[in-house]
Amino acid sequence: MNALRVLRLIISLLIVTSVSTILTHLLEVRPQFSSLSFFSFFTNQSNLLVALFFVIEAVLRWRNQPLSRSVYDRTRGALILYMSMTTSIYWLFLHGLIHFVSPAATAANIFLHSGALSFLLLDWLWDRPQTRMCKRFFIVWLVYPLLYGIVIMLLGSMRAWYPYPFLDIDKLGFGKWAVWNGAMACGIGLLGVVIILANNRLRREPLKSP
Repeated sequence: MNALRVLRLIISLLIVTSVSTILTHLLEVRPQFSSLSFFSFFTNQSNLLVALFFVIEAVLRWRNQPLSRSVYDRTRGALILYMSMTTSIYWLFLHGLIHFVSPAATAANIFLHSGALSFLLLDWLWDRPQTRMCKRFFIVWLVYPLLYGIVIMLLGSMRAWYPYPFLDIDKLGFGKWAVWNGAMACGIGLLGVVIILANNRLRREPLKSP
């Protein structure tokens, strides 16, 4: 288990490095690009949440105040959902639209859209969950994406800029916007249920003290 904890910190460092690499590159080639716009991307937010989670878990464990197993399992499940959203939406719809001049930024971009999810799945299989969840729990996980969407739409209406083309209601029109985002919301909800079912299937019984 110690090796896995070290890997969690390495992944966290790689995430922060990748985010910093892309931000630095964008500010060099597009000086007018703002940091606010950069951190409006769900990709950057979800990856940084993964890094923050593993760092907090390590600090609490170092202080002999580890997260309870239920908190760890439920938070990891949420992060798997968010990173699954990031990875699937990128590779299905967006990867042909994003190009970087810098090879380092290109590699960092690929890592952010695949690396964290791959590691979370490895962590899930290696350190199997101990917490059983009801299928309705995915509703709690959807609070963050819902708030994200509301905030981004409000900012977009004020700035006339949206981080993703499927959120740009001005260009799509309400009908196409509703179809796109309604279909994605249903897919995300279904994915949340699948993750919970898989969690319960993978669940191992906690070790009992003699």
